[in-house]
Amino acid sequence: MDDRRRRTMTRMFSAPVRAWEIAAGNFLGSFFVGILQIAVILVLSNYVLGYDYGVPILLHFIVLGTFMLVAMGISSAVAGLIRNSQQASIINSLIITPTCMIGGCFWPISFMPEFMQKAANFVPQKWTIEAVEILSSGNGLSEITVPLLILGLMALILLAFGSAVLRPSDANVN
Repeated sequence: MDDRRRRTMTRMFSAPVRAWEIAAGNFLGSFFVGILQIAVILVLSNYVLGYDYGVPILLHFIVLGTFMLVAMGISSAVAGLIRNSQQASIINSLIITPTCMIGGCFWPISFMPEFMQKAANFVPQKWTIEAVEILSSGNGLSEITVPLLILGLMALILLAFGSAVLRPSDANVN
């Protein structure tokens, strides 16, 4: 919303640079900041605070990094669709809380009715939690390939959609 208000994206799209290069630069910057944040949190919690997640730190990092790509895709897709800060807060409430509920963040998916368990397959939280649960039971990278592939596919689709709708507009910029 800050980019829309200050028209940063509009100025960038007026430069002699391709749209995909702008989107790639935007995504890569966010990706590196997110990767740095994940690394700092995992290292601090593991080595400084001594908290043991019961999951190898490198595999945990891979799962969280893949989930971060999906989250970036969701945010870019939503950012391209919203036009003001009021819409942003409403859409935030309509996406984050329900997907966390459906995905098993608040209670196990097995507690939900069957149709909700099937709906959980369409949210990234379910696949992230499943990958961490598989790792915590002593399995390795080969056992979490399906959840990682599904998260990767979600990220690819959402990032592609987000980059397609990530265009400046002259609509309401309040």
